[in-house]
Amino acid sequence: PTYRDSPLKPNWSRVLAVGDASGIQSPLSFGGFGALTRHLERISGAISEALEFDCLHKDDLGEINAYTPNLSAAWMFQKAMSVRVGQNPDPKFMNRLLATNFALMDEMGIDTIKPFLQDVIRIDGLVGSLARAFVADPTFMPQIVAHVGIPALVDWMGHVGMMAVYTGLHSLSPIIKPFVDNMEDERGRFQWRRRMEAWKFGSGCDYILPRDEEKLR
Repeated sequence: PTYRDSPLKPNWSRVLAVGDASGIQSPLSFGGFGALTRHLERISGAISEALEFDCLHKDDLGEINAYTPNLSAAWMFQKAMSVRVGQNPDPKFMNRLLATNFALMDEMGIDTIKPFLQDVIRIDGLVGSLARAFVADPTFMPQIVAHVGIPALVDWMGHVGMMAVYTGLHSLSPIIKPFVDNMEDERGRFQWRRRMEAWKFGSGCDYILPRDEEKLR
């Protein structure tokens, strides 16, 4: 299923949904389980801390799979590739949409298309590909807007803006982390660590780009 408000918040204390049940990954991913593995280290560490510090209330567990704007932005792609009841789009609309975007991302290089294919949306790749798509096929943009609707587009732009905010906040994490690690309040420390993880994963900054892999070797 496609949950517009993913990830899903826990409704009960001491119960945490994981995997597909949690909605932490876009249902558009062709990677399936592979796309979820990027969260394993984050979630296992968070669960260990929750058990150690007794942060098992539903509000605390909700911080483990908190709001991530890049996941919410990915919902728009599903919206663009679906047809509402009574809608009658151009039969070539979907092929044109996919062909234009994938061709442009391929031209932009592996650092853009590889994260997208592995279901990680980053602000740099997203904004760059959208800008190029507008230049390459400007007459197609009004059709996309008409297809998804103005309210959904405005909502999506808000999530894209939050992706930029989360990217900026993640860049501050190395400065904040020493203060968080020295916090005496265990619950507060748990929550702040989860916030920093949300900034990292919600901006796609957890993904190691191919160009950065070369530097790490």
